[in-house]
Amino acid sequence: MHNPALLDLLHTFKMAAQFMSFTKAGEALHMTQAAVSHRIKRLEEELGFKLFIRLTRKLKLTKEGQQLLVTLTDSLLRIEEEIEDIRRNDLRGLLYIGISPTFAQLWVMPRLARFQQAYPALSLRLRIKASALDFRYEPVDLGIYYGRSDYRGVVVDTLLSEQLVPVCTPEYAERHQLYDDPERLTQCLLLHCSECLDHADPRAEWLQWQQAVGIEPSKRCTEYFFNHYHLTLQATLQHMGIAMGRLHLVADYLASGTLVTPIPQQVPAGLDYTLIYPREHGARPRYQTFIRWLHDEITQHSLPSGLEL
Repeated sequence: MHNPALLDLLHTFKMAAQFMSFTKAGEALHMTQAAVSHRIKRLEEELGFKLFIRLTRKLKLTKEGQQLLVTLTDSLLRIEEEIEDIRRNDLRGLLYIGISPTFAQLWVMPRLARFQQAYPALSLRLRIKASALDFRYEPVDLGIYYGRSDYRGVVVDTLLSEQLVPVCTPEYAERHQLYDDPERLTQCLLLHCSECLDHADPRAEWLQWQQAVGIEPSKRCTEYFFNHYHLTLQATLQHMGIAMGRLHLVADYLASGTLVTPIPQQVPAGLDYTLIYPREHGARPRYQTFIRWLHDEITQHSLPSGLEL
């Protein structure tokens, strides 16, 4: 794969796949149809798999050829954007960010307008995914995920450490007299969420909190389970039960009084919102700009006044 002629062969493949014709690719590249065919054959030998199915008077990409074309097209686009960024030395182009669902919805989106106003020429693409992306196989520039900060082979930048605290509506707290007797929690409907915790017990957050504050879990309580935190919050807002709040996600609800913490003890979740990215991306201006913006938002606008970790 270190063959210096490989780039020429890949370019020929891209043109042939674009036109689905060796003849038209040859015209665009100013070479004969036979020369294009020979280059494609060399590339297939170099890669070890077929790229085209040669039918009567037409070509068809193999599955491997389709996969290579997608990767190659995206890679060339990103190279062109990097070259343009270097030439202009300003903040243009596209930044592709993978991010966990509810953190994107409840923390990033309320702040994103400030980023757009500050950097109007920079485009963003957000991809929502609960589990971390693999930079080797997916064209993402930066990732923001909730979990343990033990990623390997990438830069790891811990943004926020999460705290757990039970939350419900004021009406639900009054109805179940939770302010007066925390032990009445055992008679409540517990709302569980496994978003970003797919490999853990879905009760993990509640069990962790109960153990830390010394409340014995009840085996008789009713429970609802969700794999998306926003659904858990919707059930909470409809006075259905009491949820384990991730403080950075429920902060605005608490500040407005929409939700309350009838049992206010906070427990460290042991999990963080972590920014991860390949080391080679770190020096590019647009990456550094987004990273600085995140840290500025955390410093200036992290938790509403009155709420503390």
